[in-house]
Amino acid sequence: MKTKQFLQNLFEIAVNESLPSVCMPKHLENIDASNGLCVIGAGKAAVDMANTMHQFFGEKCYGTVVTRHGYTTSASIGGIKILTAGHPIPDEGSANAGKEILALAKSVPENVPVVFLISGGGSALLSLPIEGVSFEEKMQLNKFLLGSGASIDEINCVRKQLSQIKGGRLAQAIKGDFYTLIISDVVGDDPATIASGPTVKDHTTGEQALNILTKYGWKRVPAIEQALLAKSAAGNRTVSSADTIKNFTIMANARQSIDKAISTVDKSKWHVEVLNYDEVGDANNVAKQHAAIALRALKTNKPTLLFSGGELTVTLTNASGQGGPNQQYMLALAIALKGEKGIVALACDTDGIDGSEDVAGAYIDSTTLLRANELGLSAMNYLKTNNCFNFFKPLDDLIITGPTHTNVNDFRVIMIDPSLS
Repeated sequence: MKTKQFLQNLFEIAVNESLPSVCMPKHLENIDASNGLCVIGAGKAAVDMANTMHQFFGEKCYGTVVTRHGYTTSASIGGIKILTAGHPIPDEGSANAGKEILALAKSVPENVPVVFLISGGGSALLSLPIEGVSFEEKMQLNKFLLGSGASIDEINCVRKQLSQIKGGRLAQAIKGDFYTLIISDVVGDDPATIASGPTVKDHTTGEQALNILTKYGWKRVPAIEQALLAKSAAGNRTVSSADTIKNFTIMANARQSIDKAISTVDKSKWHVEVLNYDEVGDANNVAKQHAAIALRALKTNKPTLLFSGGELTVTLTNASGQGGPNQQYMLALAIALKGEKGIVALACDTDGIDGSEDVAGAYIDSTTLLRANELGLSAMNYLKTNNCFNFFKPLDDLIITGPTHTNVNDFRVIMIDPSLS
């Protein structure tokens, strides 16, 4: 249990580094609130970001933010209204939030600066189709794209072209100065991708979106086709790149959080390596690669901590399976390590929600497979059916934090300690 707590403490340190109350204040010092300040936000961290704004500026700020259902019990923070909506699938709350927040943006006087608070999840939470396309039609298209094999860049291109919010279109409503403060949940920290970049210039076009739909065999819906043709004819006019480059700030990301956790490690006792701050790929494959690295490190007889971040994916074979990328990674890692003594590991999502269940992730040690066998659990079967949650739950090796109100993607650490052998 000491090793489990040690690794969980490192995870908690990483999460704490990306909390709005920790990462935001230094970025607020040069914002002029003498004429008041409008706050507009969307994402899993929106409420804590709004709270930090209110603590810093007090009653000078007003506005509206939207977060995930279940992430708040408050209707407001001072003059900042709080809305809730669906994530990862947009719902009626997402559409209502889109309408209300766009109307607010248009109403802000020119002499009042706007601070946009953007974090992971904002794309689903703030959803407003362009005129002529219904919310239901856009959701139907979104569902098609997610199952079509289209890349995330292709999906985002279509989403942006059909939105009044995404791709810098929300910022177009602002008459005066604006600032965008971001907690990044995107590998590479591209501000145009985080929450689909509501204040960042869109470089995609209506023509590109039409070509993507044709490529993947979308059954034509006249309203959507006509809307994209109109967008293509009108060209791509969103906020200027100069403004967005000047006025956006990445306040927290995976690198900062991992480095903070590493800074607390006693280097006289531990050799530390970062495998990758921005790891991507299939969870099963990455786990096998990391297992091989850990087994080689064990042979050096040197206490070692291997850190990695990024965002892994799961290739689904069972749509009804319960789990998430971090749980999938951990089970695949346990199988690859074959109960080797001296290696323990933890993998969690920094937002506290890994996949389909409200758990952050999981923990493994050299006894994981043995304890599972004693309970009649076949590790390989649970892995193949993407049912990792139900594998780790009876072992009491799930990591449960509840919503952390931030998100800088995955945090993984493998401990190699020969003294445990």
